[in-house]
Amino acid sequence: LQAVEAFQAQHGRPPTRAELGQAMGVRAQTADFHLRALARKGYLELDRGARAIRAAGAAAVQQVPVLGAVQAGHPIPAIAEAEGLAPVPPGIRADFALRVTGQSMTGRGIHAGDLVLVRQTEEARSGQVVVALLGHGEATETTVKTWWQQPGQAPELRAAHPDFPPRRLQPDDAVRIAGVVVGLFRGAEAFDA
Repeated sequence: LQAVEAFQAQHGRPPTRAELGQAMGVRAQTADFHLRALARKGYLELDRGARAIRAAGAAAVQQVPVLGAVQAGHPIPAIAEAEGLAPVPPGIRADFALRVTGQSMTGRGIHAGDLVLVRQTEEARSGQVVVALLGHGEATETTVKTWWQQPGQAPELRAAHPDFPPRRLQPDDAVRIAGVVVGLFRGAEAFDA
């Protein structure tokens, strides 16, 4: 999307697939693949013709800050400052994004290197994937897990991988929900900006 916008700004017209591929350092077919993915997500509209690429709608693309990494495994120190921006597909309400490390959520399709989009909330329904904050102050750690709670039972943070046992929360555990995962990007190294 940035390559299309940069070409448009520089040349006053949209790029062809070949021009876009050259600007991105890939083949025209690969550029076309990415254009079609952006069109499916609602960022671009594609028509027949070599230069038939235009931004979808009049609204600008919503972006959210990437607030560092979150562990899908054992918790890591808490979320830090923003390290860039990530686009949010139309129709998804997200407040921030986190880069995933670890393998504990692979059963839910969340892998190391993914970028998860998170809607900020302090409450979650049983079965939702959440970003949880464990501890107080500078000792706070962050993890992404499935929130699980049955009536009359202590809540649990559950992994989606057999090597990671569930963590049953005790009444004296300092646990807060930072948000609910509402989407993800695979291969999110593109959002290092």
